[in-house]
Amino acid sequence: MAAPATGALRSCPASGLATPAGGPTPVALPAGPVRGLLLDLDDTLLGTREAMVRAGAQAAARLWPTADPGRVAEAGSRFREDPGGYFRAYTRGELDFATMRALRLADLARWLGVEPSADDARRWEQLYEEAFAGALRAFDDAVPALEAACRAGLAVGVLTNSSEPYTRLKLRVTGLDGAVERLSPVVVTKDTLGIGKPAPEVFAHACSLLGLEPEEVVYVGDELDVDVCGALAAGLGAAWLRRTGYDRVETDVEHATGHGLAACGTLLEVVEMLSRGPGFGSEEGSG
Repeated sequence: MAAPATGALRSCPASGLATPAGGPTPVALPAGPVRGLLLDLDDTLLGTREAMVRAGAQAAARLWPTADPGRVAEAGSRFREDPGGYFRAYTRGELDFATMRALRLADLARWLGVEPSADDARRWEQLYEEAFAGALRAFDDAVPALEAACRAGLAVGVLTNSSEPYTRLKLRVTGLDGAVERLSPVVVTKDTLGIGKPAPEVFAHACSLLGLEPEEVVYVGDELDVDVCGALAAGLGAAWLRRTGYDRVETDVEHATGHGLAACGTLLEVVEMLSRGPGFGSEEGSG
């Protein structure tokens, strides 16, 4: 799941790339004509951040009713922020999913000043997942953007750092599973190769499943380092999606500008940009 914006970019896989000429644009186009579009899942197609914040607060209140109420109210944000970096370790293949979640819960318990019981991990998973599934929603432009990309002749896929079972669950509870199966049959998760973004081989594999080279594909995601910089370093084009209500930290904005990028507010904005911009479409249709 997506990490929050931070005051400083954690790392930049694309740090060695030259700064493009001209001002920032919503989409950094790849070297070749754009024939494919890869999409992040969490906070790109689905409102995962809000669902995690709500679910974490609700689960903490029920699991630890004697904890400080002010901190309990912020428990979902703390759980999502993952200051220990356990989710990033999971995406690097250093932790399995169950261990990652257990470590995040232990960190949250320490922050709340409670001593978790042996059964708390099981109860948390039950309480949290029930609340999360009830709160998770697809963004209003998710299906229209998928449909618009397909009408434009783009091969479309999803590339997420979530696990394969959790990805299936999220698509099902949001009702997005049918649209993804119909419009975006390629879905690559962290489980596909055992590692996740920003590893370049993950981007390359997803492109290969679309039948395309990286220089023919644009990746859209909300995390600047993992999604945007990772895609650029792997040879793809990229767009940085920061929807209304999502922070645009000044240092991140400056970093994105260095890659020739301005943040996009909607997914449809990216698709429309590709539909009319240079480098779009097949060689036969681009002249």
